[in-house]
Amino acid sequence: MKALLKFAEGKGNVGLKDVPEPTPEEGEAVIRVQVAGVCGTDVHIYYDRFSNTPPLILGHEFSGIIEDLGPGVKAFQIGDRVVSENNPFACGICRICSLGYPNLCPQKKAMGIHSDGCFADYVKLPANLLHRIPDDISFEQAALSEPLAVSVHAVSERCGIETDDTVVVFGSGAIGLLAAQVARAEGAGRVLLVGTPEDEKIRFPCARKLRIDTLNIKNQDLRKRVMNLTGGIGADVIVEASGNRAAIIQGVKLLRRNGRMAVVGITGQREIPLDWDRMVAKGVSLLFAYSSRSPDWQKALKFLSEKKVETMPLITHWFRIEQWEQAFHVLETMQAIRPVFLIGEVKDTP
Repeated sequence: MKALLKFAEGKGNVGLKDVPEPTPEEGEAVIRVQVAGVCGTDVHIYYDRFSNTPPLILGHEFSGIIEDLGPGVKAFQIGDRVVSENNPFACGICRICSLGYPNLCPQKKAMGIHSDGCFADYVKLPANLLHRIPDDISFEQAALSEPLAVSVHAVSERCGIETDDTVVVFGSGAIGLLAAQVARAEGAGRVLLVGTPEDEKIRFPCARKLRIDTLNIKNQDLRKRVMNLTGGIGADVIVEASGNRAAIIQGVKLLRRNGRMAVVGITGQREIPLDWDRMVAKGVSLLFAYSSRSPDWQKALKFLSEKKVETMPLITHWFRIEQWEQAFHVLETMQAIRPVFLIGEVKDTP
């Protein structure tokens, strides 16, 4: 089969290769990939800026159809439409796994990063990671279930939204746009998406299409806007999805007393200076979120089915896998929010 591999360490070393089709073993499923999303992590791996263990097939966001099942799989059938959690090789027996957090298991090997991913005709995964796609959700909509589940994990599970909360989201990429929708779906009263002038071309128009208010931090006074929205007390919730040092520092300052901050963005830095004593005095909560768990996927698919969250507006570019260099380029240069590969039977863009 055809697959997009990172075949050696170092910058680049990515290309299409023919590799053997996978064969399922005990408890495994082989899925015929239909649509796969291109994430910033894939670009970082291209440049070797993100930990990875080549040789491996890239990609971790997809939708597909079960093609084959290994012995012992009872919950699924060949032909089922599915998406998958990204927790392969979590041991299932350590203290972290026993608490229900396989996403944090030290033995986990995320697909497309430390194990083979979905930028291929087929991907093999443990069947216990799979979730059926509801009948009213298309392959295209479901292809972004993974970043949606990550957003659900950060906003719904780790942080939590209370009715009529004022929520400020830093970062207007895919995670930020999805997190803003999740906050609204959970009952937030006001949601504000914060970005930069670079977001005015594609990301902010997408946010407005999704009925999300936006603020360009270079042209508008964010603190004044938040205080006007909240009667001077500050934001109930900050969602940090930018990975930007300045955004983190400002986000903490904007929290009300006893406010909450969901941190999902990766900074690439070892230290972030914060006014620690002030945070203690305000009684704020910093809630770090990484990857996702099974309940997050269930809620993500429910939000999609109920039309409380939309993924299609985020898909700005459609490619065949042979065009991977172009897909990586439009994402890296912020010409796209989410490019996707059409790999299987889905032949045309919507």
